Amino acid sequence: MLSIPPEKLRRHPRLLHVERASEAAAKALAYARREGADAGEEGNPRTYDGIAHRYLSACPQVPFLGVETLAGLAVRERRTQRAGLPPDLARLAEQHDFLAHRRLVVPDGQSRFGIERGLLYVMAEPGGEITGRFPLAVPNRTLDAIAKPQDMRPQPTMSLRQHLTESRWLPLDELIGLARFPPMREAASRLARGVFPGRHHVFVSHRWLDVEQPDPDGTQARLVAWHLFAALCEAVRVAHRRGLHTPRRVAHAAMNMPVGMAGSDMAECLLVGVLRETLNDATLAPVAHEVERVGVDAIERGAAEACDDVGLRRLSSLLDALPSLRPLLERVHLWYDYSCVPQAPRTPEEQALFRRTLQSLSLLQFAARTLVLLDDVGDYLSRAWCSLEATTSLVHTMGGVPDVLLTGGPARPSGPTTHAESLRGLVQDRQLVIWRGLLDTELFRLQTREECVHRLGLSMADPGDLPHLYDSMLSLAVPNGRTSLQALVTGVVPLPDMGEGGVLIPAPDYKGSQPIGGKLPVKVIGSLDAWGGLNLRGYLEEGHADAGAPDVTPYWHTPGRDAVGTAPTCHVAVVAECEGEAVLIASWIRRHHAELERLLRVRVVSGSWTAVDPIPVGHLPHGRLRAQPVRADVWVVAGKSGLVANDVGQALCRVLYEARLPVLTVSLDLAAENVKQVIGDVAPNAPHSALLSGWGTGHEHPAGLLYLHLYEHLLQWGAPVR
Repeated sequence: MLSIPPEKLRRHPRLLHVERASEAAAKALAYARREGADAGEEGNPRTYDGIAHRYLSACPQVPFLGVETLAGLAVRERRTQRAGLPPDLARLAEQHDFLAHRRLVVPDGQSRFGIERGLLYVMAEPGGEITGRFPLAVPNRTLDAIAKPQDMRPQPTMSLRQHLTESRWLPLDELIGLARFPPMREAASRLARGVFPGRHHVFVSHRWLDVEQPDPDGTQARLVAWHLFAALCEAVRVAHRRGLHTPRRVAHAAMNMPVGMAGSDMAECLLVGVLRETLNDATLAPVAHEVERVGVDAIERGAAEACDDVGLRRLSSLLDALPSLRPLLERVHLWYDYSCVPQAPRTPEEQALFRRTLQSLSLLQFAARTLVLLDDVGDYLSRAWCSLEATTSLVHTMGGVPDVLLTGGPARPSGPTTHAESLRGLVQDRQLVIWRGLLDTELFRLQTREECVHRLGLSMADPGDLPHLYDSMLSLAVPNGRTSLQALVTGVVPLPDMGEGGVLIPAPDYKGSQPIGGKLPVKVIGSLDAWGGLNLRGYLEEGHADAGAPDVTPYWHTPGRDAVGTAPTCHVAVVAECEGEAVLIASWIRRHHAELERLLRVRVVSGSWTAVDPIPVGHLPHGRLRAQPVRADVWVVAGKSGLVANDVGQALCRVLYEARLPVLTVSLDLAAENVKQVIGDVAPNAPHSALLSGWGTGHEHPAGLLYLHLYEHLLQWGAPVR
C-alpha cells in the first residue's frame, strides 16, 4: 500500500494531462450528440447506432476492446473494398497471424491477453506489442494445463417435450430429397412433430429474399443441406479419432475456448446428441470408415460449391457411397418458418396454430441450435425478427454462439475466420444499444415504443408485429456486462474512509487481473433473489414507472439508521453498465434492502451507483463523476456478475480487502449462490491501492471520465475543465 500526501499528488507531472483527460469524455459526448447533423451522414446521431459510432470515433482508439456498431462495420467494409485486394490475396492476408512464428510457451512478464478468430494473443505491458500467438486447436503446454474436460450440453428436449408437441420440423433427409424448402401445406406429410432425444434440432434464422418466397432459387436449402451433412461427417471423424465418449477439453480461463482435438460447436452437438444416442464403438467404425473412404477433401469441396449444386444432385450421389451414414440424416430436424408455420392466407385453424407457434418461438430456439443464414449483416440485424432471433440465440444457444452460414459464400468456408464469433460480437454489442433504448422508453419515459424501434433502426413488414417483438425484446434485453477502455464512467466512486482524513484509493496505475486458473478468491455466502434489480418488465408491471420520474441520485445516506440497533452498518455500491441500468438497480435495492439485511445481518445505511458505459447513447440523467468517502462496517458490491468481478467492481473489492473491511458481492443476474464474500486478492503482489491523507472537497468531473483515465485522474481535484 502506498501513502500519497495531497501536495505530492498536486505536483505530479500527470496533472498536466488532467484537463485533457476530463475533456476527452466531454468532447466525445458532444461530438456523438451533435445537433443538426445531416440525415445521410454516417453515424447519424438521431439513431442510437449513430450516436454509438460517433462516440467511439471521437474516443482514443484501443486494441481488441472496441465496441462494434453497424455504422462502423459499414465504414470498414467500404475501406476494404477500396483497398481492392484480389480475393486470393485477401484470404492470404487473413492467414498472416496463423502462419506467423509461434512460441512454445507464453513469454514471461506482465501481459494482456486477447482472443480473436481462434487465436490467443499475448500482448506485452506496457505498449501492447504482440509477443505471442497461440492457435487454440494446436497442442500447447500452457493451454493444455488450464484445459478441463467439458462436453457440449445435450439439447433440453425432455424438459421441453410437453411444451412443443405441436411444433413441426423438416428432417434433413427430406430436405435433401426435395432440394428446396417447401411451404407447410405441401410439406405437411413430411414434417416430424415434437422434439425427442436422439435428434438434433436446428432453428434456421434467415432473411426472406422475396415477399412471396424466402428462398426463390433454393440457395438457402442447398447451403443448409451441405453444411449439416459436412458437420455430421466432421462429428463422425472427431468421435472416431478422439473416442465416442471422450469429452473435448475446454480452457475456461481462455474464454471457454476448446483446446486440442475438437470439432465445431455444431459437430460437437451432433456427436453428443445423435452419435452417442445412436451408435456404439462397434457401429461407429463402419460409419467412420465410409467417411474416411470418401475423403475430407471431397466433402469440403462439395460444401464449398454448394451454391452450384442445383437439385442437390452431387450431394445425393455422394450419399450413395455412405449407406451407413445416411440413416443418421433423418435424425437432424430443421425449423424453417416457411416450411414449419402456416403461411398467409391462413384458415382459422392455421391462424390459431400460427399464433401458438409465435408464442412458443423462444422455446423452439431453446430446444434447438440456431443456424443463421447471413449475407448482408447490416440488413439482417436491421430486420426486427432477425435481430430478435439472433439475440435469442445468444441467450438460448448452448455456448452462446449460433452457427453462421454466409449465403454469398461456401457452406464450409476455408480459413480461420469464424463468422459465428463476428456475429456474436455484433449482436452482443447491439444488445447494449437496445437495452439503452428500452430504458429511455420505459424507465425515463422519453419516447414511445414506436419511436424507440425507429431509433434502434429496426424494420418489420407488418406493423402489427410490434407488440410481440417489443415485449420479446424486454425479456431478452439485459446485456451480459461489457466494459472497455473507452467506457464513460459517471456517478459516484465510493472509497473507504479510514478515519483522520485518510481515504484508501485505487493506485493511479491500477489494472484489473484474472487468476490464471480462472477461480476467484471468494466464498459463497448464500442466495438472494435479485433478478428484480434488472427486470425492467417487472418494474413496469409493479407500477413503479407510473409513480413518477425515478430517483437518479448517485449517492444516498440515511443518518438516522447509523445509531439504530447493534447490527454492523453497510454500504451498497452498485456497479452498472449505464446510468439507466444504475438507476433501475438502485431503485430496486432501496425498495428491497430489508431482504439483504436479513441475509447478511447488517443495516444498510448508505448506497451509491457507478455507471461504466461502453456506449453512452441513452439518457444521462446525472452525467457527472466524483469520488465519495464512505464509512461503513460492511460493504456490498452489487451488479451483473461480469461487472462485480472485473474492472470497477474488482478494483473496489481489492481496495476494500486491503482496508481490512468485509466486502461481499451480489450478482443480480445469477439465480443461486450469487452472494459471495471476497476472501483474497487475485493479484496479491501487485500494488493497486494507496492511502490518501488530507481529503479535501474532491473534484467533480462534469462530463465523467473515460475508463482509460479513471484511476489516474479520478482524484486530481482542483484542475479546471475548459
